Amino acid sequence: MNSFVLSVLSFFIVLIPLVIIHELGHFFAAKSVGVTVLEFGIGIPPRALILFRRGDTIYTLNWIPLGGFVRPYGEDFVRPKSEEEMKEDRAEIEGRNIENPKSVFEAGPWERIWFLFAGPLANFIAALVLFIVIAGFFQPFEVGKITMIEILPGSPAEAAGLQAGDEVTHVDGQKVERLEEFEDAVKDKDSIELTINRDGETQTLTVTPVPFQVDDVKEKVQITNIEEDAPAYEADLKIDDVVVAVDDNPVTDVDMLVDYTKSHEDIPVDFTIQRGDETLHVEVTPRVLDGEKDARIGIQIAAAPLDETIGAITAKRDIHTEVRQAENVVAAFETGSGNFVRAIGVIFYAPVMLVRGEIDASQARPAGPVAISQMGGKFIKESQEEKTPYPILGFAAIISIALAVTNLLPIPALDGGRILFVVIELLRGKPISPEREGLVHMIGMFFLLSLMVVILFFDIVKPIDLSSF
Repeated sequence: MNSFVLSVLSFFIVLIPLVIIHELGHFFAAKSVGVTVLEFGIGIPPRALILFRRGDTIYTLNWIPLGGFVRPYGEDFVRPKSEEEMKEDRAEIEGRNIENPKSVFEAGPWERIWFLFAGPLANFIAALVLFIVIAGFFQPFEVGKITMIEILPGSPAEAAGLQAGDEVTHVDGQKVERLEEFEDAVKDKDSIELTINRDGETQTLTVTPVPFQVDDVKEKVQITNIEEDAPAYEADLKIDDVVVAVDDNPVTDVDMLVDYTKSHEDIPVDFTIQRGDETLHVEVTPRVLDGEKDARIGIQIAAAPLDETIGAITAKRDIHTEVRQAENVVAAFETGSGNFVRAIGVIFYAPVMLVRGEIDASQARPAGPVAISQMGGKFIKESQEEKTPYPILGFAAIISIALAVTNLLPIPALDGGRILFVVIELLRGKPISPEREGLVHMIGMFFLLSLMVVILFFDIVKPIDLSSF
């Protein structure tokens, strides 16, 4: 399938279902506090047809395929109805013979907060469930082997008999397949038993892990993207180059390189670069790029999964990725909930990363339905190629969290803005008149729609670079 078809498919299988889940949260919350829900709609009006009626609610299909909506008694999409507008709802209630109707106005402040918060909560729950499902059945794990490539002469590792080329398979009987697992297994122990594979034979060695200092792990920084017309581009740096040193100062981690370039605005810096088997020296002059305040050289960087030094040994990571099912439901929940919390943290930390130059400004702009659908199409393609739903499910989980967080912003017309009005009511001891609140929300809606038009314009005219996702 081409990218356009995949984008459209993503819109219908990711974005619309997540919006409907959001509205279902509002729907069930309204029902739980006794508020009469007159309509639950799939799509946005004008109405195409009434699907069916159950209880007090009619379920409708609408012409504009943009999610759905809940219409409780006394509310019109994003604002409370005025007394004059309430007459229409009363007429509808009488026509349907609904007994003992309860409007949004009749619900208490805490009931209304629950009703408004339930939509974002539904998106949070959906994301958590997706992460747990991924952890249970589709989580990719980095696995492989840990091979010794250098042993420090005179160290306890050498004394214990470790040799270059040994493959460590177990520590104290616990299987280790990643260097991080090895670090955790040897930390804070007086003595460890290593099971190694040497030339096809299994041996057991006892080592005192004093030399193995986790703090000595050195992180190698690799270039993952280069902006056109930036200093790095002009200096002919390449994607996948590893930055070894700047002005002969070893680059120990990403933060060190970011801070160093910030402090050397318009000052030539000698970059020591590892490119394949070559070591190169490249002069780059950091400068303040358009729309930014700190000097950068116009690259995106990440910690490179290369050989790492741990105290007395240097271990090589021969890593590949495979999909494994969780051992049990508890393990799936622990891994999934951990990924869920980390995803929320990344969303809230993104502005800080932008300021620090860890993510590119061009990739941090708001994304509208078009851009989200394009990104979803890319992840659908990845799922097809990798023959696993992990990419598209992970993407759906992230978008669900983003929907929840966005809707909780204290902006008029959004759930967060409406919750703010209820909080003001609690503080002042009486509600703001529906007419005044409705006016504020209508202004907010106009602002949001205007912003959406601008975002859609940039989605189409200057699409987001999907290669960075």
